[in-house]
Amino acid sequence: MYTIDLIIIGIFLVVALAIGLYYSKGITTFKDYAVGSRKMSTFVISTSLIATIYGGGFLRSKLNGYYHQGLYMLLIDLISPVRFYLASQLIIVRMKEFIGDFSIAESMGKVYGPVVRIITAILGMIATIAKLATQFKIGLTILTVTPLFKLVSYPTCWTVILSLLIIVYTTFGGARSVALTDVYQFFLFGVCFPILTFSFIYHAQNPWENWQNFISISQFNISHISTAWNHSLNHIMLYFIWNAIFTFDPAHVQRIYMSSSIQQAAKVFSRSSIMHMILSLAFLITIAALYIGGHNVPPGQSILDYIINLTLFPGIQGLLITSIIALLMSTADSSLHTSSILFANDLWPFIANVIKLNSKPSLKVIRIISGLIGIAAIFIVLHTDSVIQLMAKAFHFYVPVVTVPFMMACFGFRPRSYAVLCSISISIVLTTYRIFIQKQVIGDRDIFMALIYSALVLFIAHYLLPKQPNTGWLGIPDASPVILQNQETKRWWIRKIKYFQSIFTKSYWSDLFPKSVTTFIASGIYFIIYSSILLCYVKQVYGFSYIYWHIAVMAIGTIVTIYPALHTYKQGGNRLLHALWPILLYAVLFIAGITYIKLSHFSPMSCALLIVNIGLTSLLLPYTIIIAMVATALFFHRWIPPHVAIASCKEEWITTETMIGLTILLGCLVYRYLRNKNYIQLQTIALTRTYEQQYALASLHNQANWNRLDPTYSGKVLQDMADELGPYVENPFIQQHQKKLYVFRQSLLKRAKEERTYTLDSKSIHNVSIEDLVLKSYEMVRKLDVPIQLLLTKQTKEKYLLTEPIIFERLLTINFLNLCQGKYTIDHTVSLTISDTLLSYPFPRPYQVAIHSTHEKQLRAPILPALAFSISTDTDRPNISPAYAVTDEIDSCCLPKTINNLYQEESKQIVQAHGGYIETIDTETSLTCLYILPINGKKVMRFKPYHTDDLLNKIAETDESLAQEQELVSLLTSTTTLTEKTVKETIQFI
Repeated sequence: MYTIDLIIIGIFLVVALAIGLYYSKGITTFKDYAVGSRKMSTFVISTSLIATIYGGGFLRSKLNGYYHQGLYMLLIDLISPVRFYLASQLIIVRMKEFIGDFSIAESMGKVYGPVVRIITAILGMIATIAKLATQFKIGLTILTVTPLFKLVSYPTCWTVILSLLIIVYTTFGGARSVALTDVYQFFLFGVCFPILTFSFIYHAQNPWENWQNFISISQFNISHISTAWNHSLNHIMLYFIWNAIFTFDPAHVQRIYMSSSIQQAAKVFSRSSIMHMILSLAFLITIAALYIGGHNVPPGQSILDYIINLTLFPGIQGLLITSIIALLMSTADSSLHTSSILFANDLWPFIANVIKLNSKPSLKVIRIISGLIGIAAIFIVLHTDSVIQLMAKAFHFYVPVVTVPFMMACFGFRPRSYAVLCSISISIVLTTYRIFIQKQVIGDRDIFMALIYSALVLFIAHYLLPKQPNTGWLGIPDASPVILQNQETKRWWIRKIKYFQSIFTKSYWSDLFPKSVTTFIASGIYFIIYSSILLCYVKQVYGFSYIYWHIAVMAIGTIVTIYPALHTYKQGGNRLLHALWPILLYAVLFIAGITYIKLSHFSPMSCALLIVNIGLTSLLLPYTIIIAMVATALFFHRWIPPHVAIASCKEEWITTETMIGLTILLGCLVYRYLRNKNYIQLQTIALTRTYEQQYALASLHNQANWNRLDPTYSGKVLQDMADELGPYVENPFIQQHQKKLYVFRQSLLKRAKEERTYTLDSKSIHNVSIEDLVLKSYEMVRKLDVPIQLLLTKQTKEKYLLTEPIIFERLLTINFLNLCQGKYTIDHTVSLTISDTLLSYPFPRPYQVAIHSTHEKQLRAPILPALAFSISTDTDRPNISPAYAVTDEIDSCCLPKTINNLYQEESKQIVQAHGGYIETIDTETSLTCLYILPINGKKVMRFKPYHTDDLLNKIAETDESLAQEQELVSLLTSTTTLTEKTVKETIQFI
């Protein structure tokens, strides 16, 4: 009878063991074992955290709570995610100095000394072992009370076997095995909700009637909150205050140390809070489905036991038992792993120092320690009646001792070590007296009050003892994660406000208007077919009353279909059509759709087509508009006849039609997702192509300009040399021709440099707002679906820069886009630091080719104020020199090595066109691109020496212009003391 259930449980346990042992391969260092080398994804760590939070008794307690307390339980359950969200926003972002540690005891010791580290490790081990024993005890209870196993005579043996299985893969696998088995176990638990919900509704006899009965129950009726829950709401507020405090549970904090960066750790906790809220709603939906299914649970019976005994489908008992085992395993393995890390990383060095052993334990020693801790937990289970009280007492010791000083350290308050030791001692003494002398039963309120007393004692001791340097409110060492988070939050709000404002613009609605003829034809045909099908399901009593409604929908469908064939059709439409299109969709697909549902008395086909309407609309309109349309349509239909009560419907909820409709809706959503991803890729290609075309166009213009200069500066000189060398092969005049060769060489060199040099358009240069262009470039990268995080640090009062806006925006965009996706980047974080500096322009050295007058040689090298733009994958502040020298030397240090570094060459060209300085700092852990631009560099910028329209008209120098040049030379030599050689050299220099 129970064969399939036992098979499900057996397969689950075998797969869990296989996953744990498989990922134990490749562990060679303590870092691999403790934190998985900090290379796990955010999704894996988040899922592992949420699985660790939910223990084996979670499913039973939550089902009972939601069934008997309803929305009150939902409010209580939604408080816990708030704690994790607040921790991610307020605490974790201030823990950057601890991100490289292996345990919370190590972090405490880093701040308060080795004694506090040892105490924290001992209390942390006690708390985690107590939690581990609690999960083993839940496993023993399951094997004892569940009739599925028929092993009541041997529950202890099977509990030991289950516990040993957890110990084996945790001991050998370490952090990576624990995290990945948690993912597997959590998702096995997660599939229970849709399966149970579907089963309850599928077997429901009178779903609409049961729904009415369900919402009339006081604990599920929102209107009763203000009248019947006055005392309950007070309890909720007190419960919120306690649960909003992050208590630094060792197993939970271990997920912070598994993260590669503080940003990833914050994401782990914020996403876990979202997952927690989703699961809370899933519990409420499951209980609602239980009521809709017409199930009445006998008083005194557990909801989980009632569901297990139902015969909804074969294997349901095995599935539910497996879910409970999965939850207890995910909590147990995390507790065991954390406990072994606390011992190996924090207690073992102290013990090894006493008994003269190696302070760093080997992996073999760590695994032996882990196994012994697991066996100790089994021993506790077999000799303890109330492990729940054991866990409460263990955390009564741990929470006041660790939470208060560590939270203060995170917020920048560093009390004296003696004050911390005084607070710890008093907390331990009071807790010991309460537990062992008074024999008091410990609850959440007792732990909360102990937390308050510990904080008061710590503050009093700190301010009573003599002050010491480096104590008190010092602030956190590195506030860059906090600044980054604040900037990202501000930008998020700016982005949402701008989107809301864009809804009221013409361009927003014009973008939603279909550009393809096919869209109109397909939409119109669907309107006609959809209305024709639903006409067959309209009840006869409404036939004549609503015939014009049906005709109106058919007419709209016909007009939309033939609209592209009309002579007034214009691709892109006009303002009237832009506003009319969403109104037509709203009226035909939602208002008419809900009306047809009421006219057919909620027939499955009409409900299915409404679902299809939502899916098709998702292909045409944004989600925000669709949600607003559905919400307003449901709201307004309270006043639109016919008025048909849902309770009067006798139709089943789950039918073939509704399943097909849901499938089409899912298909439309998947298609929209893939279409958007493809559109983003096309945007990326288009943006890259635009930049490449601009760069290629400028190169072509430079090439064309030098092509027209070629006869003068290359071909003409070469022709003169050939003409003069012909009759004088051995003539002493060879020296002059060598000079011409020199000029020719310099001409070619200059041409080679100019062909690869970017130049600016002098007419497009003006002062631009630096911050506005930074934000614009940041948003451009965000639109490409790149989750960039920009840490902006301004160390200058300058707000404007003289530049070409499009070019400067391009410089920032290509650097943001490439750096945030590079191999050095953590969580797509890019740091931009803007600071003041100077640019100097020394004259060329003597060996360089240049001709200056005596007056020019006496001039001082110009120095211009400049801004340093340091774009880096590292959040540390860059070291900016007071001044940088810009030379005309050919530098190959910025040549791109691969195609991924082409943006550096382009950035170099842009910066040099501004007369700036560029430096790339590439280390093993970070990449920094330093761009120095003059604030007002019009004197040193490289402008186009030509007009684009002039390139097709004539060459730069003609015979006439050369004759005029010769006339100028003759005039100067005859009227001044200048020699012909000096004049020609001066003209050449110019």
